[in-house]
Amino acid sequence: MERLWLKDFYLKDETMRPSVLSISAEKVLGPIRNAVLAHAGYGVIPATTIESALKILRGRHVCALVIAHSFPLTERRKLCSEAHSRKVPSVVLDPYEHVADEQSALHVNPLDGPEAFLDALASLLTRSHKPCVAGHAAKL
Repeated sequence: MERLWLKDFYLKDETMRPSVLSISAEKVLGPIRNAVLAHAGYGVIPATTIESALKILRGRHVCALVIAHSFPLTERRKLCSEAHSRKVPSVVLDPYEHVADEQSALHVNPLDGPEAFLDALASLLTRSHKPCVAGHAAKL
């Protein structure tokens, strides 16, 4: 089966790319993850602290959150709760699958690789945040 990610739906107009707030304190994995997201067709907004992520979430349009496991569970819950109140779906990357975050829309094991992560994110956006991905359908 051929994999189609979000970038496959866009022609040359990149103005409608869904924006993903990518929160990670990791100095190596965070930029790699952001590059994978950008290559897949997402507009990436990087943040390295929960405070800066909350400020971005409150101040601009965001289609989804991706939260690395480098933050304490209480901080991830706080961010997921804020996103949930704004109807922004969140993906928590957690190799230990701590599913105690009720406000989180989806948990993904980052050890499953980038394809599983991107598939899960695209599925979540299609299911939970259609306004951000509706623009590509009109172009097809």
